[in-house]
Formats: sequence, structure tokens, C-alpha cells
Amino acid sequence: MADGPGLQDANLIIRAEMVLSTSNLFNSAPEMLHVGGARTALFNWLFAKSQGGELILRVEDTDVARSTKESEDAILEGLKWCGISWDEGPDVGGEHGPYRQSERIKAGIYEKQLEKLMAEGHAYRCFLTPEELDEMRAEAERNEQAFVVQSPWANASEEEVQAMIDEGKPYVYRFRVPFDREIVVDDLVLGEVIWNSDDLGGDFVIVRQNGMPMYNFGVVTDDASMGITHVLRAQEHLMNTPRQILMYEALGLKVPTFGHMPLILAPDRTKLSKRHGAVSVGEYQKRGYLPSGLVNYLAQLGWNDGTKQEIYTIEELLEAFKMERMSKVAAIFDTDKFKWVNGHHVRRLSDEEALEQIGARLKDQGLVKEVSGDFVKKASQLLRDRISTLEDAVEELTAMLEFDLEGMMAKEVAKPYIEDGSLNETARLLLKAKEQGDFDDIGKDPQVMKKIAKQISEARGGVKKKALLVPLRLCLTSSAQGPDMSVFFEMLQEVDDNVLCKCVSLDERLDMLKEKPWPQTFDARTGLAEAF
Repeated sequence: MADGPGLQDANLIIRAEMVLSTSNLFNSAPEMLHVGGARTALFNWLFAKSQGGELILRVEDTDVARSTKESEDAILEGLKWCGISWDEGPDVGGEHGPYRQSERIKAGIYEKQLEKLMAEGHAYRCFLTPEELDEMRAEAERNEQAFVVQSPWANASEEEVQAMIDEGKPYVYRFRVPFDREIVVDDLVLGEVIWNSDDLGGDFVIVRQNGMPMYNFGVVTDDASMGITHVLRAQEHLMNTPRQILMYEALGLKVPTFGHMPLILAPDRTKLSKRHGAVSVGEYQKRGYLPSGLVNYLAQLGWNDGTKQEIYTIEELLEAFKMERMSKVAAIFDTDKFKWVNGHHVRRLSDEEALEQIGARLKDQGLVKEVSGDFVKKASQLLRDRISTLEDAVEELTAMLEFDLEGMMAKEVAKPYIEDGSLNETARLLLKAKEQGDFDDIGKDPQVMKKIAKQISEARGGVKKKALLVPLRLCLTSSAQGPDMSVFFEMLQEVDDNVLCKCVSLDERLDMLKEKPWPQTFDARTGLAEAF
């Protein structure tokens, strides 16, 4: 495919790798996609698609205890829920398969590259035991030196190696790190980064005793065989890069372009974990966050387009995304900001989407029988403008429908209106309005509440704004804040047998006002209103 601006590869293929055991794509539960992993996949997807490239998804599943078909399916579903798709992968196929590391091992892909490294002297069998390595590490500590693996097997003769094999001694394969070699990478995010090979800790293991390839050897082999041109990953993988570059060069392979993105930290600047709250995509999905809200927020953790814009559609992100706008410093995961962003996306839901998603949440929590009918439709539209997550809808609607008059009277917000008598007077005037039939068309005529409010204002000497509206709202909704009362009572008029939760009708609310022995004083010691 054609390059985007500033790219130098004839074909652009971005790697988004998935590791079902130890990658930062996942947390301690292998079936849960960590938000850090979701963001890595998102940036890969944005970069590939914004540049007209392709995205390859690879699954590294060699941890038998943790990697199951169920966990893989859950991870893929989490990515798809976010709207992240791929051009090749284990579920869609493609020309660069197989896409599971376990299948690639069976195909002998790593064995071929290992043979090449061995034949050219870049790798060797190492028979060092764990005890010998521990002693070497302890010796370095005693001498206050950095631990560097200097295996005696690096220069062993073929006869010495064969003798150990004949005895059945276990061994690993180590890569031979050259001495005093400068390694340079022009990172898409960090700029030029330089290492010296002497600082890499010596010869490192590339194949375990059980024949499983280590991470660095595996990704080099896989990326090369799949034609990957760009590798975008978190900065915690930065120290793997010089080792991988050495292997690319030893195998005579073209080194891909690297980009190391900033980490996501908790507000206390520690690693984001369960103790900071939800950390997986699945948990946020259950809590009623929208995929568009999650993608919008994750995209801004370490990237911005240079403007003050904070709310984006996925199309706007694709249009605006440029790697040069990626930050070098860690991003802080702010749950309050995330909720604020998600609220904007909730309010962008169409009427049909609001009914489907908010209505489904009300049904799941037992507030309604079915996601149908005028009440659910109007409730979904009203709640859409008042909630930040779908989970909020249940508490919000329950509070509006219950009408907790006693609880309202005991709250501090009611105190000044009890003391100045305005609550009592408003209740009296509302009952008078009912007797006059002023409420008869409520829910049908949006002007009804405005007319009643005007009448009460005039009767109370022309009071306006807060002095008028707060006592009015307290008397009719038991809350000082809430939705437009005309819209609320229009919804309330639609209550039918599809509604399962407690619901106090307008007539019942007015009857409760009539029966209430209205207080005139407020006891500051107990915080309770006293009846006269």
C-alpha cells in the first residue's frame, strides 16, 4: 500500500500483538483485557488505518495454564467491542498465518531461525544450572558490580557440548551479545535512543529448556516472517528493543520502525491496578460505559491533536491522529475525567440507541419488564441527558419515581425553605391548583407547569428563580435538582404495568402534600424539621 506522509516503507503493516499470559494487554485474569492493552491496540489501529496500512493480530498462547480458547475469545470480543478490527488474525485468517504462537511452533518457524543463528555462531547451547547462575549473581553483588551473564559455554568445544547432551543435561539457547556495540533506534515517540551492548546484561536466553521461544526471539521471528514494518508498544518494552535489533541484524533481517508509547499510571503515579478500581475493558462495559466513550478517553492518554478538543468520534480520531503528537511522559488515568467524557457520548445517543441501551439496563435491573412502550422510551430520552454511564440510569430513575418526601424534609437543602415558610406556602398553592383543575392537562400540554409556576410566583409576591423554583421542585419531586418538570411528568403519565419499580404518581404526590403536617422550625441539633 502507498505510504502516508513521511513514511519510508513501501508497505505499511502495523503489529498489534496479543499475549494471553504476561503481556500488558491483560491483567491478572487472562480473560480480561486491561485498559493499557486496549489503548496499545487502539493506537496501533489508529496509526495503521490513518496511514492506509494493515493491522495484523497475533496471539502468543504458549502459557498452557492461562491460555484457553475461552480466554482468547473474551479478549477478541473486548477489542471488537471497542470497535478495533484487524486485517489478519486467528479468527479472520490471512496470508501471514498461522497467528497463534503455539501453531507457529508446530510449524517449525522458530526452529529454522534458531538453526540459522547457531550455524552462524550467534547463538549457543548453555548448560548453566540455576544454582550456578545464582552464585554468579551473588558474586557480582559481593563485588558491587552489575550482573552480566558470562557463560563458560559460550566458547565450549563441540565435543564438550555433545558430551553434556549425551548425558541428558538440560540446556537453553543463548544469544551471543557482541562487546562494546552501539545500538541506535530512531523511535517514533522518543526520538533517538542509544544503548551500548555491554549494558544489556550479557548473553540472554532465546529458547527455554522446554523448547519454547522467549519473548524477544519470538517477536523478532514473527514480525519478520509477517512482514511487519512498524512496531508500536508501551515504553515498558523499550529495554527489549536493543536485544531485538541485535537479533534482526544477526539474522540478516530488516529492522522495523519502533514507537514506544507512554505508560498509563494511577493518580498516585504507581502502576494502574485493581486497587485503583476497575482496570479492564469488561468491567467498564458492565458498569455502563460506552465503547465510544472508552475509545475517546483512551486515545487522549498520551496523545492529543494540539487543539482544545476533548470529545471525538472514531472518525474524528482517525482524521486527527498523528504519531508526532504522542507524548513521551506517562499518562494519568483519571476516573472522573473518564466518566465526564463518557457522559458526552451518552448524550450523543440517538433516541433509538438510548431506548436500546438505557432501556436494556432498566430491564436488566428489574425496573421494567420489557424494553418497549412509551414510558421506557420517554424515560430513556430523559435519562440520556442526565447520566454519565448506563449504570447511573437505575439510581437516577429510582430516585425520581419514589418521591421521598420525608427524606427531603430532613435534608439541609430544605432547611431555609422550611424556616421562611416558602415550602409550606408552595405546597398550599399546589393543592389549590389541583382543586382548580390546573394539573388536568399535565403530560399533554408542556405549558401547564409554566402556568402553575407563574400563578405561585404571583401569589407569593412575585418571587422568581431559585426562591420560586426550589420550593416548587422540592414539593413535586422531593429534590432540589432534576429534569425539566414538564418532561418528567409527561414521562410519569405513561407509567403502566410494564413498570416494576415503586412509582409515586402526581396525584399521590399531591395527596402526600395535603396530608403532611408542615413544619415551621428546623432543629439544628438533630438536623430534622419539627412539625408545628
